[in-house]
Amino acid sequence: LDYVNEAANQKRFQREFAKRKNCNVVVPDVYDDLTTHRVLTSQWIDGIKLADSSQSQIQKLIPVGVELFLTQLLDIGSFHADPHPGNLYVTKEGTLCLLDFGLCAEVDEQSRTAMTKAIVNLLTGNFDSLVQRDAKELGFLPHDMDTQELQPILTKVLTEGLLESGSNLHTRKRKLMDISNELNDLFFRYPFSVPPFFALVTRGLGLLEGIALSGDPNFDIFQASYPYASRRALQIMGSHYGLNKMRRTLTNNNTNRNVAASG
Repeated sequence: LDYVNEAANQKRFQREFAKRKNCNVVVPDVYDDLTTHRVLTSQWIDGIKLADSSQSQIQKLIPVGVELFLTQLLDIGSFHADPHPGNLYVTKEGTLCLLDFGLCAEVDEQSRTAMTKAIVNLLTGNFDSLVQRDAKELGFLPHDMDTQELQPILTKVLTEGLLESGSNLHTRKRKLMDISNELNDLFFRYPFSVPPFFALVTRGLGLLEGIALSGDPNFDIFQASYPYASRRALQIMGSHYGLNKMRRTLTNNNTNRNVAASG
């Protein structure tokens, strides 16, 4: 462990969040004169873990956490890669607080742009662009690969395993099990690779989703990602880039799940 490096990360995120109006989060101050390679001294924060907060507090702050994570991932280009429950606090004033910056990961500008486009294409159901372009730009598939055969398989996996499974993790797990043969065949037959940072991304989002569901059983990570993803896509692409379609897709998916749940 190098606490000087962790202190530098902490100060960097504090500066980056302060520049952005949407990042209503507390990052403790670092006391440089009391920090060494073996000791990190920072501001004391009175509060409790977000996971131990009331349901109403979780419902209020999880959207902040999702937007904060996406801001790091798609805009800042460096993200807190260890957001376990002990690192997400709520201050006495009711503000989200992010702790422990020992593990951070970098995302280059090309990958940030590709991820933004991929999120938009996933939420709009534009699987042609997602498979033919985004998966290659992100490094999941070779650039020279012909994806014609792969596309219908991936479309089924993404639609049934993610978009249609809703907020219920048990339903999502069951749906993924239902298509497990297709998944196994997919990774066996095609030259997939996973970008180094991607496992950390899914871990972070999975943690946020788990905390969110304890406060709101109907929480949907895709719905929660829409506000920031749409704004970021608009900033990058300079047009609405299918955002109206994305809004309709999310609304229809949410309506269908509500009907299914009440039936």
